Amino acid sequence: MFLIISIVCKLDVRIYNFVKNNVYGDSTFVFYFNDFFNKYFGGIFPINSFKEDVQDVFYEDIKYDNIESYLDGAKLYVDEGYLIPSRDLGVVVYVGKKDNYGDVVIILNREGINVWYGNICNSKLRLYDNVNKGDYIGNSCGDYMYMVYSKNGRYLDYRNYLK
Repeated sequence: MFLIISIVCKLDVRIYNFVKNNVYGDSTFVFYFNDFFNKYFGGIFPINSFKEDVQDVFYEDIKYDNIESYLDGAKLYVDEGYLIPSRDLGVVVYVGKKDNYGDVVIILNREGINVWYGNICNSKLRLYDNVNKGDYIGNSCGDYMYMVYSKNGRYLDYRNYLK
């Protein structure tokens, strides 16, 4: 599919601009693309269907002792090595390092909000993994973690999402 889209984009600048603005410029596309492939093809990478079907059982909300503003989001003080649960249903759109946040997992939820989980260790999540509310994200690397909320390239006030 990627090859076909690439060829068509080379042929017509209007199609290129459409794909650039609506696919790469809008992060919600990834979520719907992933749903489509999971529904009709069993996932973006069908080879994953051969892996052992084992899931961690872990259902709870994030518990923290204190919270303070930090850059574009919040710094939550948790227990050392805290097991971090997902706050919502979504799809993983980023796994890697970000300046000032350490190792980060970003999950795009159904409302189109990117939820960042920063200062993460031991995460087994990969790009385009589906995540349910309460699923295990990883451990905190120390006694704090970061949470950032963004949508369409703009940072949202964490106080609207964290109590």
